[in-house]
Amino acid sequence: MRKQGTRAAGLVLAVALTAAACSTKADDEGNTPAGSGDPSELTTDFGVTDDTITLGILTDLTGPFAALSTAIVQGNELVYDKINADGGICDRQIELIIEDHGYDVQRAVQLYAQVEPDVLGMTQLIGSPMTTALLETITETEMVTAPASWASTLLENPYILMAGTTYDLEMINGLQYMVDEGLIADGDTIGALYVEGEYGANGFAGVEFAAKALGLTVESATLKATDTDATSVISQFAQAGVAAIALTTTPTQTASAVGVAAQALPGVKFLGNNPTFSPGLLATPVAAALEANFLLAASALPFTADTPEMDMVRTEFAEAYPDEPGNGGVTYGYGVATIYSQILRTACESGDMTRAGLLAALQATDEGITGVIAPLDFSQPGSPASREIYIAAPDAAAEGGLTIVKDLFTTELAGSYTAPAEG
Repeated sequence: MRKQGTRAAGLVLAVALTAAACSTKADDEGNTPAGSGDPSELTTDFGVTDDTITLGILTDLTGPFAALSTAIVQGNELVYDKINADGGICDRQIELIIEDHGYDVQRAVQLYAQVEPDVLGMTQLIGSPMTTALLETITETEMVTAPASWASTLLENPYILMAGTTYDLEMINGLQYMVDEGLIADGDTIGALYVEGEYGANGFAGVEFAAKALGLTVESATLKATDTDATSVISQFAQAGVAAIALTTTPTQTASAVGVAAQALPGVKFLGNNPTFSPGLLATPVAAALEANFLLAASALPFTADTPEMDMVRTEFAEAYPDEPGNGGVTYGYGVATIYSQILRTACESGDMTRAGLLAALQATDEGITGVIAPLDFSQPGSPASREIYIAAPDAAAEGGLTIVKDLFTTELAGSYTAPAEG
């Protein structure tokens, strides 16, 4: 159920997931003793009342990642709606405060300050630049935060719940895959196009590491997040004679790069980090070039994956959003909300649903299984929760626009890599 929020740009949504039964009662000051396992005794601080648990979402519904972000919100809602229908967690309904920052860092910082006093945790925070700008505040407020961002530098903060592998590891695994498939070889030059900021820099870090190990030379170029034309970059890559191109870009930049390369570098293959693709690109003139030449590295299953879990997600999505197209953002949103709810249940069972209790529950989670994202281990702060990816390819005939090319895997090269937060 949606209702208009009190903030101008916000929505407050009452939503839910599969239930764990715990009933709680607070004392006159809103706190109760922890650890007894008695559902009538639960320690709380922020965002938890006798009948609700409130979580925050700061997302991009109007900026460059709007299509992905909207789908992630929808995936979150599917999970929390189901929990609420089954009775909630600790006999409480999950409520979401959703705010749109439009991929503007300052706006995200302002919205965080507005939302923070009212929520237990952040079940979604879109954008590496936004998350990086908020890292110190996240620590100060002890807010377990699930960013829809996979920059390994974010893992320096113990409150970050990263559901999937990191951009650098996506690139390392993906480039090893391209070598194994004979798409590139020792001695080749590859292009690396990445957007300025933490997102692009982290993807490029993976490219540099893999290139050194695999005997590749890298020709690099950057774009601003607001740039939409990659023509000059592709010309640069053509002059360098690149054999393949790695992308850590926005979907619009991906479309431009692949479309221009279809003429300037025919047959050259692209490898993209997980936010680089949107199914809407398959309704553009570059659709054929994407299907022929683009590969996506990601820890979440494509929306059309043939698994029992994805069958369930597609069924629930069609019932909840009959007029909306599904895509990989739904998969990820579903998976991260599933993990977040698992952590909420652990906190409930321990009798401590404070922010500190939520962090303890996160770090106790060494086997996070969603069925739609690679298995996750959060018990080693600073380390990626997973090093595994799928390789997917654009497919206009598939709902969500992607089909699996290679099932979940990791490589020895990825296993040898030390992320910045681990160094």
